[in-house]
Amino acid sequence: MSGEFTITELAEILVMIRQKLLRVFAIVLAVWFVSFAFIADPLIMKIKHDLLPKGAELIYRTPLEGFMLKMKISLALGIVAAIPYILYIAYKTLKERTELLKDFEFTKGQAIKYGIASILLFIAGVAYGYLIMLPIFMKFLFHMAQSEGVLSYYTISDFVMFVVKMLLVFGLVFQMPLVMILLVGNGIVKYSTIKYYWRHVIVAIFTIAAIITPPDVLTQMMVAIPMVLFFGISLAVTKVVYRNRIKKEMEELNRSVERAEGVKV
Repeated sequence: MSGEFTITELAEILVMIRQKLLRVFAIVLAVWFVSFAFIADPLIMKIKHDLLPKGAELIYRTPLEGFMLKMKISLALGIVAAIPYILYIAYKTLKERTELLKDFEFTKGQAIKYGIASILLFIAGVAYGYLIMLPIFMKFLFHMAQSEGVLSYYTISDFVMFVVKMLLVFGLVFQMPLVMILLVGNGIVKYSTIKYYWRHVIVAIFTIAAIITPPDVLTQMMVAIPMVLFFGISLAVTKVVYRNRIKKEMEELNRSVERAEGVKV
């Protein structure tokens, strides 16, 4: 049963990765501890200094709000740190126990190369969000509130977690070219398929943006538009990297269409 799971296979997979899941937990816990002790406070102060518009104020709603904010940030950093190992576990398990990735070859050299590229892209996405998008966006919202005669008081938890969430989103969005190159390069998804369903992808992007952002159109557009632009960039980069393969794929597709039309006639 190629490409399919059975309940037995799924149970075997869960048993096999139980120890590895404990390692994931250990990574999250270790990074959480270090982040809570040494990173969370400087990070909160940095975000406040760089992104809080002049004239806006941060407030505490509850006595524990600052402590819980440090917990959330530390946990988020722990999860991000564990993602590479989680992906490695998922890849190795699916490769060994199923046929879903039978045509997907990933050498150690490739893993290092793609890992470095992924880190650089993530840093670029975070830098883009922190240095360009968020300063403009936060000032825009502040001036909009001022024009309506409303005082801008943000809870420290909501403000900082909004910034952290947006930075993570931008970091992940910048992974799109790499993901697309991996999918097309290993024959998991055809370039023509991605191009054919581009409208569906854009709808999915706006849906994801609506889910992960507060319920206002402006914030959703702020996330969705860069994602759409990066999807277009990813298509272009993939086409350049695999131009010969895509050319051959399109020729085969055109021949198939011509044969189908010939049969109809």
